[in-house]
Amino acid sequence: MRNILKKTVLFLCTGLCFVAAGCGSRERIVYSPALPEAAKDDYTLYLDETFNSTEDLSDCQGYRNWYYYCGDPEDDSLSLMVFNDYYGRWCSEYQSLYYYTYMWSTVWLPEDQQGYGIGMGFKAPATGKVSVSATVRLLADPDYSNGDGVVFTISDKRGDPYDGKLITPEEGAQDFVLSQEISVEMGDEILFMLFPNANNTHDFTDVDITVKYLGA
Repeated sequence: MRNILKKTVLFLCTGLCFVAAGCGSRERIVYSPALPEAAKDDYTLYLDETFNSTEDLSDCQGYRNWYYYCGDPEDDSLSLMVFNDYYGRWCSEYQSLYYYTYMWSTVWLPEDQQGYGIGMGFKAPATGKVSVSATVRLLADPDYSNGDGVVFTISDKRGDPYDGKLITPEEGAQDFVLSQEISVEMGDEILFMLFPNANNTHDFTDVDITVKYLGA
């Protein structure tokens, strides 16, 4: 009887731990602990670090300083995406029924509304200059006549652009590389956003982003 009681208590405690961590929930926003050096505004701590959107992909907001967004930066309506455990991907909170808008691995699919995008933000852990590079490939078959392409942008949190590119199916399945060197203050956020051109038909897009601090 005593052994059974111990096992029951252990089972309940384990279950409570899973619930507290958000495991098994359908939708959730979980924040990652900050990097150990986050309190120090010293870019030299990150010279050996490479931040990559694919390798750093997580189900937590803020893991390795990456955040997952949906919305329209032009009217300051960015919202954090929610991670859906059932589908195993980031989803727009505005389309919580069918999850037509999502990102996972390198594949992004924007909202089905013109100018309404999804994307990732990188929050600078220190003041300095960073090199950013985004490789973007539209996965739509160029033979699709009803696909109108996507717009990919690199901007600051206010939406002021550093770079941007309209990619159409007629250009074929090829990589487009957008690269910039950007001066940042600690806590600044660089946004990488994908928008539909007019609608999101055949707008599956492969996106891979790299951010690296530069030396003096």
